[in-house]
Amino acid sequence: MISRRNFAAGCLLIPVLLKTGEAFPKGRHREIVYQLEYPPVAGPHGQRPQNRVPSAVQIRRAAEIIAKTPTGPRPVDIAQTFVDRFYAREPALISQLPPPAAQNPLIAKFFHDTSTPNDGDIVPWCAAFANFCIHRSGRIGSRSASSQSFLAAAFQKTNSPEEGDLAVFTCFSPSTGESLQLGHVAFYKERIDGTHIKVLGGNQSTDEHSSIISETVMLTTDRPLKRHLSNGDYAPVIMRLNAFVSLS
Repeated sequence: MISRRNFAAGCLLIPVLLKTGEAFPKGRHREIVYQLEYPPVAGPHGQRPQNRVPSAVQIRRAAEIIAKTPTGPRPVDIAQTFVDRFYAREPALISQLPPPAAQNPLIAKFFHDTSTPNDGDIVPWCAAFANFCIHRSGRIGSRSASSQSFLAAAFQKTNSPEEGDLAVFTCFSPSTGESLQLGHVAFYKERIDGTHIKVLGGNQSTDEHSSIISETVMLTTDRPLKRHLSNGDYAPVIMRLNAFVSLS
């Protein structure tokens, strides 16, 4: 079983300079170019940075948001309510800043629907958010904070995705073509063109935010990136759409 520390070190996209979004009209969300990475550079003695504890007000507000979040009908509808309620007016409520910022207590609650312990570390949360929405709709998710957990045989793949199905992206080794068990998962919204789709998910970036619940456009074909692997290496990878998973 992969440790939380290695999982956190290995599963997030790092800042990269891409111009892929320029093909889309101004104002349209660009495809992901950054996702929160943790841990950042270690301290002088190799220690991991400590995150500030969220305030009582933040914790109370997170509980209120969860209480007012609907339970259906579809997981994607539940996900959409976070964008509709907060993306334009109060984006800080559904986003996560890098350390030393405190972990967003709302995001911490998403991990209650996974088996991944969450004790204040900032960890990858796209799969935790997907699981939260799936479970809140009365369906069974993967119970894992790994985006790749939705590729398990228990989930039905589809070549004809409908709005609300899952899009699972995977990072592959450029030299061997093997999966590195890293990637991203989000709800499928629509196809933009032959190589781009719109998705709705957590821990995504847009023009204004680096790690937020949002709608964004992602490339489905091979995209070169660099990722921190579980062994600590910073290595080139190829990320592409792996599969659509039916949630109907």
